[in-house]
Order: sequence, then C-alpha cells, then structure tokens
Amino acid sequence: MKKLIFVILLLSTQLFSFQRFALGLNVNTDVVEFEGKLSMAPLMSDPIYRNFYADFNFINDDDTIFGAGVYVENSFYSYQPLSFQVGIRSIFSDYGNDDFIALPILFGFKHKIYAGNIPIGSLGAKVAYAPSPICFQDARKYLETRIEATMQIIENVEIYAGYRNIDTDYDEYQLNYSNSGYLGFRFIF
Repeated sequence: MKKLIFVILLLSTQLFSFQRFALGLNVNTDVVEFEGKLSMAPLMSDPIYRNFYADFNFINDDDTIFGAGVYVENSFYSYQPLSFQVGIRSIFSDYGNDDFIALPILFGFKHKIYAGNIPIGSLGAKVAYAPSPICFQDARKYLETRIEATMQIIENVEIYAGYRNIDTDYDEYQLNYSNSGYLGFRFIF
C-alpha cells in the first residue's frame, strides 16, 4: 500500500511539473481585479497547438463579481501566432438584495508578437455572453467584452493594459459594472 501511494504521488508531481500557472493583478482608479489561470495542456492535449485552461477572476468595486471557467485555446491552422479561444464561465455577483448567476459562453482570439523566435507579447480580445436561458436567480443577461495587450518584460513576468466592459442585466434594472481601462502585471510560472 505504501508503494502504491508513493507511485501515485510521484506520478502526480510529474504531471503537475509540466503545467503552467499565471497569477495577475490589474487596477484602475475605481476597480481592482485578481486573476489566475492554470494550463491543463500536459494532461489533455498537445501544448504546442492546443491548450486547455481553467481560470478565475475576482473584480472588486463597490460590489464584487467572481468568475470561474474553462476554455480551450487552439492555434489557427498552420499560422502559429494566431489562436482562438472557446469556453464557458460561471459568473456570480449581487447588487442590493439581488443575486446574479450566469453561465456565459466565451469566444476570443490572441495574436502573439515575436522578436525573432521569442514571443514578447500579444494582442487579444474576448467576448463572454449569456442570454436569459443561461442566466439564473435575478439575472436576465450578461455581456463582457475585453481587449488586451501584453508584453513580457522578463521571463516570468508580463505587464498588460486593457479595456473591459461588463454589463449585468437584472430582472428589474441594468447595471454597467465596469466600463474602463486597466493596467496590471502577471507572474507566470
């Protein structure tokens, strides 16, 4: 039994040693956002052409939005710098006494920028949309759009700037949660 546990632990460390993690923080004058991303590619795919990710974010303003999801990112046929993302997220928020739960579908793209053969940054955009059939509690619709530019300044750190617009439609009213630019950094390990 001890040998079996040792073998399972050894295999687990080998699987997780190939995964990549990213933790980030971005701010503007009104909002702070914490984010994290876990690449599950070594467990499920070929990391050169296709990556599976689990991610989360927490946005804090006067109220908070918490999101968690999964998506796949594939390169565009034989053009490696361009990749597309498709996935699903879960969004939780509240405003006053109303609870907001939605399962938006995520679409996005990212174009890597190279200096020779070394990737030094990217440009990308994402849209997450949940119509009323996939909104729950007091939610009626969710729409989030983002554009972002990143630059890797050292091996394990990138800085980024972007713009996000988050519309949350409740049963009785509409609330534009965020409509602003932001600056941030990510640790990648």
